[in-house]
Amino acid sequence: MPVDTFHIFDRKGKTLFTKQYKKDNKENDDEIDEEYLSERRKLVFGMLFSLKDITSSLTPEGSEKGLHTVRTGGSVLYNFETASGLKFALYTTSMPQSSDTAGREALNYVYNQLWMQCVIRSPLYNPIDPNVSATNFEKTLDGYFSSQPWIK
Repeated sequence: MPVDTFHIFDRKGKTLFTKQYKKDNKENDDEIDEEYLSERRKLVFGMLFSLKDITSSLTPEGSEKGLHTVRTGGSVLYNFETASGLKFALYTTSMPQSSDTAGREALNYVYNQLWMQCVIRSPLYNPIDPNVSATNFEKTLDGYFSSQPWIK
């Protein structure tokens, strides 16, 4: 399951972090890539927001609420939302349905271990406008993803 893109959004939809691991077959123009990524981020957040609203109204009493996985024919989008409203989204190419927990567990680990350790505990952390690029979060995230056997 190769990772395509990883996003972190705040509760209002502002992108705190995005990393594209798999490059598309588009031109190598940075302006086009940034515009494309910006539109893609908006679409991903909008889809997660809308689907969460729909699923919360359809979830039966007593079962776990929330949107965890969106599966299409060719890809899987894993979603992990924190109590503070942060949304972690991992977009991958398709993998067997029996491994759906691997993506969710990875996002849980990224939040609880990497995000908390590298960003929240950083002396440069500002809760109003977190500067993720000033921390070693991206380097640590890349190391974590490359060490996972289910990513290859």
